[in-house]
Amino acid sequence: MTTSLLLLLKFVYAIVKRLIHDAYFRALGTVLLLMVLIGTLFFWLVEDQTFLQALTYSACTVAMNSPYGTGWGPQTVVGIIFNTVYIFLGVGLFLLFALEAGKTMVQSYEEFTRKMAERKAARRAKKQAAAKAPGAQ
Repeated sequence: MTTSLLLLLKFVYAIVKRLIHDAYFRALGTVLLLMVLIGTLFFWLVEDQTFLQALTYSACTVAMNSPYGTGWGPQTVVGIIFNTVYIFLGVGLFLLFALEAGKTMVQSYEEFTRKMAERKAARRAKKQAAAKAPGAQ
């Protein structure tokens, strides 16, 4: 159990390390953060929502979990037009972000399993070499 947990933590660490060092992923994350900030400011100032409501609505909308219909949505014509454009841009950007993270996770998993298989094969070869060595018995 402990070994499995340590391997899982090592795998997660490898993913996070790889994502942090990926310039494309960082750029997508920065632009996504700016999108949420712009949406938050718009809904807070133009739609007269509280800051927390505007932040929640912006983040949920970009993450394709729009709380539309809860009363937090845009009420003005300008807000509805902005929201339509915001949804298309934000959801597209979020999908790119999620796909890049997923691609990195798959690559990390493949690399991790390859390294584990190589280590296992090296240990097996070492045991076989020790068993075949003269005077081993």
